[in-house]
Amino acid sequence: MRAFLIAPAESVPWLTESLPAFGERLGSVLFRVPANVRRAPDGVGDARLAGLLREWPGTVPLALEFQHESWHVDETFDAVRVAGASLVTTELPEDTEPPTIRVTGPFLYLRLRRHDYDAAELKAWAERLRPFLDAGHDAYVFFRHDETGRATELSRELQAALDGA
Repeated sequence: MRAFLIAPAESVPWLTESLPAFGERLGSVLFRVPANVRRAPDGVGDARLAGLLREWPGTVPLALEFQHESWHVDETFDAVRVAGASLVTTELPEDTEPPTIRVTGPFLYLRLRRHDYDAAELKAWAERLRPFLDAGHDAYVFFRHDETGRATELSRELQAALDGA
């Protein structure tokens, strides 16, 4: 967030300077723009995003999650795509329909945030992911982490559904 609201030329190096030490172990950096930060209709949000993307080092994989729906427009998707970053696909507990998966970068990044998923829901996610995986895209899929500790089980169940899909 700091790198988004403060001058990116100052904040991005502060945020990213130590990340190359992870080498190949660094999968991606998740950069979340919280729900209280809206895309300004006067283009201020676009300028902030452009500044972040301009300063972000190309050697550090970036996944961007825009929590406020005002960011869910073609201009945002295009800017993320041109920068080679990945747009995060997030499913929230209150969502009535699964979110659209948009490929903007070299990998998919999914945050499945419902409190639980049954076998049919995981199978549906596996069926949605399969074409992207078959096309050669890597996917990072994260389940909600909470006190029940089902994220690991859900990950294994999703993998089993993918293996059977």
